[in-house]
Amino acid sequence: MVNLKRTREEVLSTVLDLIHQQGFHSTGLKELLAHSGISSGSFYNYFASKDELAHALIDFKWNQLKSVLFSVTHPDPIAQLFQMLDRLEAIHQAEDPCAGCFLGNLIVELVEHNPEFRPHLIQVFDEWQQELARLLWAGRSQLKPEIDPDRLAQQLLSAIEGALLLGRLYNNPERLQHCVDGCRYLLRSVLRSA
Repeated sequence: MVNLKRTREEVLSTVLDLIHQQGFHSTGLKELLAHSGISSGSFYNYFASKDELAHALIDFKWNQLKSVLFSVTHPDPIAQLFQMLDRLEAIHQAEDPCAGCFLGNLIVELVEHNPEFRPHLIQVFDEWQQELARLLWAGRSQLKPEIDPDRLAQQLLSAIEGALLLGRLYNNPERLQHCVDGCRYLLRSVLRSA
């Protein structure tokens, strides 16, 4: 039965996993409506188009991710980065099958489809990179003197996204762990004590 009282956030939460597993273009509007339990009228009340839904999902997922990765602070910013990697790995190890990074998947799927998605996704990944850089700058005393925290943040984000992409490709928990361990290795390799 169609539930007309679902909130916009409930709809986003309900369809996010479906789109994460199947892909945005592979998931039709009828399937989204059936999965979310809302009518087409309610859908269009919340989203003017399927593309608008995608923009809303980008923001929704990024806010979820920020709350998991960056909400718990640690007095040691480098330790906080390692905790972030642990949390990220735990999230993706719990997926069956591993679907990779939702936001990274959307880069591949949406940017060429509609160039309006490019600045939106750039904004999200820039914000993620800036948060990594902020922690690296805060832990600068633990880094080797020649390390540029801004550049390292870019490399770390690239390594994270690569790990999650390969996690999706191989759909193997051990392979995903090895890939995330590569991110940990990158971070350990730039520490003064390494």
